[in-house]
Amino acid sequence: MTQEEVHEAALQELHRIEQGASTVELIAGNILLGDVQYRTSNGWTFVVFSDGAVWDYVHSITAPSGEQLKIWPGSGEHQCAALGQLQGYHPPGEQSKTIWGLL
Repeated sequence: MTQEEVHEAALQELHRIEQGASTVELIAGNILLGDVQYRTSNGWTFVVFSDGAVWDYVHSITAPSGEQLKIWPGSGEHQCAALGQLQGYHPPGEQSKTIWGLL
């Protein structure tokens, strides 16, 4: 997959999580501060930076195939619409708490 395809697929996975079609599990990190690593039921790994147990930004993603991409801070080299959406992504409504375990 190209980087753009991985970004688009990661965004689709986040939307599946929002819809309840995929689940997440905390696998590493302290939700109070720093990088928190989650694995989805479809094999994606999302590293979210937490600031005081509050979702700040998606730091990096790993596709089920093993491709790893840094999301934030963006380098700007491979800017695509999906990357921009990943950089600004926050779970809707109360999902930061109910799905991801953050405030």
